Amino acid sequence: MINTTESYLVDIIRSEMQLDAQHVWIKSQNVKFPNTPDMFIIVGMSDAQTLANNNYCEATAGGMKEIQQVQMRENIQVDIVSRNNDAILRRWEILTAIQSIYSEQVQEANSFSIFRSSQGFLNTSDAEGTSLLNRFTISIPCHVWYRKEKVLASVNGDYYDSFGTRVDDAVTIGTGTGIIEFNITED
Repeated sequence: MINTTESYLVDIIRSEMQLDAQHVWIKSQNVKFPNTPDMFIIVGMSDAQTLANNNYCEATAGGMKEIQQVQMRENIQVDIVSRNNDAILRRWEILTAIQSIYSEQVQEANSFSIFRSSQGFLNTSDAEGTSLLNRFTISIPCHVWYRKEKVLASVNGDYYDSFGTRVDDAVTIGTGTGIIEFNITED
């Protein structure tokens, strides 16, 4: 499974509501609703706001590495849908799932957190038209952190690890050697 906020929430909801992969999935996966009275839950990001975007370098034993980090607030939309009353009767379980001990463990293990003040459910059944589906939507705000490291190799000239300099006076300026010459190298 791809490590995204949506995939973690799918895992939490499946585990806490005891549902299988045919009943809970990430949106836009070309999944067709079966014509059954079962309940289905669809999870997907609706929007995101960048909170921080950082880039810096660190020295390593073999050279340098570049570290890129982004912190965001992602609003994850969860839709619970059924042709029977299951969506009506079980929608509250999504709220208990995201506040469960298992949810806290998943959040800690994957460096993200679910904000404690999520909005209530919105009845979006009308969006289904004449299909007579019960549909409820909730937006779950999450604080996420993404990090990527890249090794920078000095052999390829990706960064400078040694610097040469010299000190001149009126006599040595413009000549091949200065009064004092030295190199600074990072080891």
